[in-house]
Amino acid sequence: MSDRIVYLLGLALFTAAVAVASEPKPDRVWPLDSVSSKQIRYKGSSPADVAGVDDQSLVLKGKSLLEVNDSATVPNSRKPFSLVVWFNPYNLDRGQQMIVAKNRYALNQREWGIMIDSDQKLRLYVQQGGWKTAHSDATFKPGTWHQVGLVFTDDKSELWLDGELAGAVELTQPIPQTNAPLTFGGVDDDGRIRQTMMGALDEAMLFNRSLKPSEMESLYKPVTATHPIPDFAEPFPIWNAASPLPVAAEIPTLKGVKFHVIKKWDREADGYTFLHGVGLGWHKNKLYASIGHNKGAENTVSEEAQYRVSEDQGQTWSELRVIDAGEEPDLAVSHGVFLSHAGKLWAFHGAYYGKMQKIHTRAYSLDEATGKWDPHGIVIRDGFWPMNQPEKMDDGNWIMPGISAGPYSNNKIFPAAVAISRGDDFTKWDYVEIPTGEGIDRMWGESANFVDGKRVFNIARYGGGASALVAVSEDYGRTWTPSRISNLPMATSNPVAGTLSTGQRYLICTTARNNGGKRTPLTIAVTAPGENVFQKVLVIRRSQHPVEPGESADSLSLSYPCAIEHDGQLYVGYSNNGGRRGNLNSAELAIIPIASLQ
Repeated sequence: MSDRIVYLLGLALFTAAVAVASEPKPDRVWPLDSVSSKQIRYKGSSPADVAGVDDQSLVLKGKSLLEVNDSATVPNSRKPFSLVVWFNPYNLDRGQQMIVAKNRYALNQREWGIMIDSDQKLRLYVQQGGWKTAHSDATFKPGTWHQVGLVFTDDKSELWLDGELAGAVELTQPIPQTNAPLTFGGVDDDGRIRQTMMGALDEAMLFNRSLKPSEMESLYKPVTATHPIPDFAEPFPIWNAASPLPVAAEIPTLKGVKFHVIKKWDREADGYTFLHGVGLGWHKNKLYASIGHNKGAENTVSEEAQYRVSEDQGQTWSELRVIDAGEEPDLAVSHGVFLSHAGKLWAFHGAYYGKMQKIHTRAYSLDEATGKWDPHGIVIRDGFWPMNQPEKMDDGNWIMPGISAGPYSNNKIFPAAVAISRGDDFTKWDYVEIPTGEGIDRMWGESANFVDGKRVFNIARYGGGASALVAVSEDYGRTWTPSRISNLPMATSNPVAGTLSTGQRYLICTTARNNGGKRTPLTIAVTAPGENVFQKVLVIRRSQHPVEPGESADSLSLSYPCAIEHDGQLYVGYSNNGGRRGNLNSAELAIIPIASLQ
């Protein structure tokens, strides 16, 4: 019996020794537990340190990244190497979130990267004369730890997740060796921070050789500890999480919708290229539709505000008429919104000087006797461009949502904003900028509102991902919670929102699971009557639309909607680029029976 015990003890010790020996020794270790490390530096906002896999970890809030010092040749992507790092995602609905990479796109320095992609899958990107990818089908839960691994051999690159091989990319040519730095939690794109991660990182290790499968397996030890999701990363619950949002192909299409064309894109006939931003208004049983129109390029000084009128519910339209062609030197007037009140039709239009300089809002009222628009000049400054028509609140004031804009940039924050009237005087407005939450590093805040008493919800376009941003005011729009990422995917486009006569809130844009920034199909999400959480989404129209009026193509953009209810119908105007690039749009109209939305 004693001999057997000695034998078993010896076998156990031998097995343990083999296990220890099988764990490879790294050539470089980055603990990722302190921002004061001499090995790495952060760019952007300062990370926080919290408990991690091994001692402390670093938390990135979506506004920063970690860069390894002097890492142009670390690792050498032309030679075999292996790398592992622990990550803990806090929010999966943020578009592409890079975990580790060696890229600098602006300088054409592209090697490889591992990210949580827009479809929430872990994906490896490898440069092979273009990006080649491999991914894992694993589903992540925010707040949990995972170890990602990367193994480069002479003929393939492997993606590992939690000690298991998830996929591989065949290498048909050497990976470019560039001067791009090794970064964690984002990409330093020649000074611009991109593809940032919101979550924690810990314990990165580099091996200057290709590890064997058994060695990669030995590096993974499950971690059961979790992180509570901080407030800045918790998505705002604007969608009912108990009802999974469908992918675009599975969203039901509305029945009984009528379609008409407001203005066909026809450069050969009229010389206009840019058309965008349909605005709709009912006034004395006539339907008015305005657009921003330009014979030159978008957002240039030749832009002008035009409109058409229909006396048969949108079936036919008058000739194009002008609200303001920007007669002042260097002035452009573009798309805007209507408001019919107390027998008078008002128009509020975004305007600027030069190329998107000194953006402001101008007001006009229609003189029906002459058919001319009386200008009331600049009524809102601070870059405010109205995006949805004003809505009256219980305090007697009107609130109009928009954006605080400037010359377009996709790496800056242009926040959502609202303008609040002084009673029924539409020549005097108070500008209120909505703050942006932590982790919002890019934003083009075109926004929409719906009003619930003194409570106002603002839904804005994001720039860092395909999600709706939501802010809430509890005092008729005077102060706001910061715009923060919601749990509702939404295309990077201007939304429209409001309240139907049924008491339902609605949101029109493109909202579908795993649809990224695609501006198709055009959808409408609705709540139950009196509720403020969307629970159902329906398709207004898809790209292919061959038997109805309007342009049809395999892939096109249906964007910048506006909406107004009238006589039991919801009239929805929108831009349709017909599959052309840019905003070379037709202006189209969908008429939805309100009953079909219940």
